[in-house]
Amino acid sequence: MRDIGLALFIFGMIPFILIRPYVGLLVWSWLGYMNPNRLCYGFAYNFPWVELIAIVTIASLLLSKESKRIPWSAISVMLVMFLLWTGLATFFAAVPDSAWEKWMEFAKILIMVFVTLILVNNRERMHLLVWMIVVSLGFYGFKGGVFTILRGGASHVFGPPASFIADNNALALALCMTLPLMRYLQLHSSSKFVRTGLSFGMLLTGIAVLGTYSRGGLIALTIVAGALFLKSRRRVGIVLIVLALGMVAGHFMPPKWIARMDTLHHATETGSGESRIQSWEFSANVALHHPFFGGGFNVYQSRAMWAQYGPEGAHQIAVHSIYFRVLGEQGFPGLILFLALLAASWRSCSQVRKMTRDLSGFKWAYDLASMLQVALLAYMAAGAFLPMTYFDLTYQLMALCAILRLHVAGSVMQSSVESNGRAQVLAGHSHTSQAASG
Repeated sequence: MRDIGLALFIFGMIPFILIRPYVGLLVWSWLGYMNPNRLCYGFAYNFPWVELIAIVTIASLLLSKESKRIPWSAISVMLVMFLLWTGLATFFAAVPDSAWEKWMEFAKILIMVFVTLILVNNRERMHLLVWMIVVSLGFYGFKGGVFTILRGGASHVFGPPASFIADNNALALALCMTLPLMRYLQLHSSSKFVRTGLSFGMLLTGIAVLGTYSRGGLIALTIVAGALFLKSRRRVGIVLIVLALGMVAGHFMPPKWIARMDTLHHATETGSGESRIQSWEFSANVALHHPFFGGGFNVYQSRAMWAQYGPEGAHQIAVHSIYFRVLGEQGFPGLILFLALLAASWRSCSQVRKMTRDLSGFKWAYDLASMLQVALLAYMAAGAFLPMTYFDLTYQLMALCAILRLHVAGSVMQSSVESNGRAQVLAGHSHTSQAASG
């Protein structure tokens, strides 16, 4: 029944997508982040729903009256450069077939990121996209939080199988990135019921992060909690949620969870910590010997490369760091582009915060920029220990950073022009009145 229900819903949405391509972007985001097909058991499980909706959405965009122009900014230019560079590096990949498959997957993600740049052109569409991300990933936060409470924290929380967030560590990263987006929606919802629901959603999502048993997730959660306190308005709610999470971690989670988190004090002495460091050494060695193009996507799958560049006695595993992975796979130019994208996204949000700090009508933009920065901070912190360099949510949030800055800059300029126009009109009336009285 789940398979039939999902198929009927998606095929039923296609006519609406053909009329309004933005609806297709929302459905694509829902499918990409929530992966509802992975909750099915029959034909829907492996059906390429994401590709289907992407094709229909692009076709609808091309046939619609929507602008087809990509709004160019430092972020959008670097996204194009990063896509082209990874494609060029793939020609020299150590594992060609696997590398081309991975590049095609990444290219499909970035194509829809460019569609996001084109279609998300006003406040309402930004708000709806944030809602879709929160609902899609928040589902696993709510579900994982309840699961952790009911099981007394004894079982690990995982994401949907065969997805970007299937692994417990990846799910923890995604949930930490979702928390600040929940906070943004909470700050700007007019419904007390919705605000209360989002408060409980944030609490359960935080508990779900604890339930993943991810040490990187715990680090990211701690950083996100601090950043939310520093960058949020109305901080009392944040303090209460953080206190509740601290009580859950300290008095509810079982001894085996506490023992696992305690290994953070001597992470390099654990088997997983040592393996991560070995993967970083391998990636760095690959980049030092192939500085321009690296080893291409999935270079870690090459036994020959591991034998040549891996530390003595190292185990062949994926490179568990967004930074070292892009370094080993795309070389130093690829790493520079990746870091520049993160820096440009952060800077765009900083510019929005500066432009809107004292403008009462733009509180929404100030808060969204702040929470996007916290989401990026969660990615950069937890990603230091995870192979999530090409996580689709990251690049869509980068697009939102660019869109928000361009929208706010245009709106503030327009408001300034209108204010100057009204001032000139009032001044003209004043001179006319003075002349008449004289």
